[in-house]
Amino acid sequence: MEGKSITTKEYSYVNRKGEHISVSQEHLLTASRIKEELQKMSPSRRCSWYQHKKLMQEEGFSNSDTNENYRGLIKRFQKEQGRLPSAKEHANLVADGTLKSIQSAIGELNGKKLEMQEQGRVVRKLVRQTNKDLLLIEEVRTALENTDFVLAENPVVLPEADQDTSMSMVVCLSDIHYGAHVDIPENYYDTQVAEYLLNDYANKVIALIKKNKVYSVDIVNLGDIVEHAYMRNQNLYDSEETLSEQIVHVTKLIIDFIQKVRQHVELVTYRGIAGNHDRLQGDKNSNLNSDHAVNISNQIIKMWIELAGSDVEFVESDSYFTDINVQGWQFAFIHGDRNSLNKKSTLAELGEQYDRHYDAVLGGHLHRFSMLEVGDNRFQVTFGSVKGMDDYSKKLGAKSSRSQGVILANQEGFEIRKVKL
Repeated sequence: MEGKSITTKEYSYVNRKGEHISVSQEHLLTASRIKEELQKMSPSRRCSWYQHKKLMQEEGFSNSDTNENYRGLIKRFQKEQGRLPSAKEHANLVADGTLKSIQSAIGELNGKKLEMQEQGRVVRKLVRQTNKDLLLIEEVRTALENTDFVLAENPVVLPEADQDTSMSMVVCLSDIHYGAHVDIPENYYDTQVAEYLLNDYANKVIALIKKNKVYSVDIVNLGDIVEHAYMRNQNLYDSEETLSEQIVHVTKLIIDFIQKVRQHVELVTYRGIAGNHDRLQGDKNSNLNSDHAVNISNQIIKMWIELAGSDVEFVESDSYFTDINVQGWQFAFIHGDRNSLNKKSTLAELGEQYDRHYDAVLGGHLHRFSMLEVGDNRFQVTFGSVKGMDDYSKKLGAKSSRSQGVILANQEGFEIRKVKL
């Protein structure tokens, strides 16, 4: 009897560069298993493809991806293997699990159901990381209970097939000074104006994303998210809210900002460093390194990502410094109070300290936009503030318009832009 030949089906997908990538059946079986496990762990029954790719690499498969072509291949393979739930089964999972999980999680975050186990865990963690200030933690807990947070959505955002998708963007948030109250002839600012301006900034970022066909965004918070009632005597009567309320409410606005950007680009990361107004102790010499408002804000954002099932990636960084490699270009980020961006040697000093060749260092603190070239296509940049001018800056002669800033980068180069508010 003649032997029957056995053929192995070939599988492939097209990556973001237009290359055809072949994968084995073992790859697909592993990818399907990891996808199913990640979906089980997610309240929204969605797979985090960032996490999926990391786990695939740990399993020894370096040719996985996060794009739609790869995800479609996994889905087709699951269907072939009978591992894909029907539309009805999926709908039942959503009805029975997702909505209840999200509602419960957000309800716990917002309301009084988080009183014991979850709130106790969060409070204990915050106590350890914020100089054991029990009164502040209790105030933060109360502010959390009275604040509504946006639900996470993880839409599939794909560029048109004929578009170049090689552009990345870094979006900086700098000097929000939420809680400040300014009422002078040149400027008016309060918490409602802060909310309006951050929404306006998000809309301008979205317009840049669409115009430049951006496919990935790194959001970097450069510090001074709050006004803080104890930095200067003036702040005692120029602040609208308590410090704990400022931290929670500005974090809500930051989460809203993140979610608005995520609606228009699929790959989003967030990280935040502290400024001088974020320190819980006014004297920087007596302040613990992690004893700042941004640390608490970061913990809330991480908790939101976890409980709401967001696929935004939170990136851990030092309290006062972070850096990013974007399409081969190295950028360093500081607030600007500890390392002066007026000093021409700051870029070189940071490069020596962190043993990297930085193409630019970016910060805030000075509440004005400036860009100084300190080498061959190497820059020191300060972005402006959301708050704008106040009596204190007028006395210092530091008059400037409200602005923020972004970096657009691809393999060919990068461009640093001021975004006027």
